[in-house]
Amino acid sequence: INAEYGGLGMVSMCSVRHELHTTGKKTDKLETLMIRIGMFSVLYSIPATILISCFLYERFQRSKWEVGYVSYCLSERPGACDAEQYSGDFVADPTQLTFNLIKYLMMLVTGLSTGFWVLLSFKTVSNWVKLLKCRSKTSETAV
Repeated sequence: INAEYGGLGMVSMCSVRHELHTTGKKTDKLETLMIRIGMFSVLYSIPATILISCFLYERFQRSKWEVGYVSYCLSERPGACDAEQYSGDFVADPTQLTFNLIKYLMMLVTGLSTGFWVLLSFKTVSNWVKLLKCRSKTSETAV
């Protein structure tokens, strides 16, 4: 659903850009906004799609992982299959590590792209500068 709304929004902005361009008005800011929205959409949707596929993979493979852990636990220490009681070295399937690394990397990429969008815009930086200048002026007058 999100991709459909994003696509409809881009189509709408393209039609507005076309109307503005035919009337002879400047469309530089609108084009810059469209590029930023397009880049953000790609940087957000690709990792989110990979993350959803990782969650689905985890959902379907979890029973296999649990069976492997319980069988290892029973073979080493019968009757001690609780994770709190078991202190042995469980050797996991190497694909689990790769899977978890990909999952956390995609979460990081999604968060970083969102953070860069918000934190590195000109308005945000200028507002932070204004806030810090106000803070420094009030702290100087208080001393």
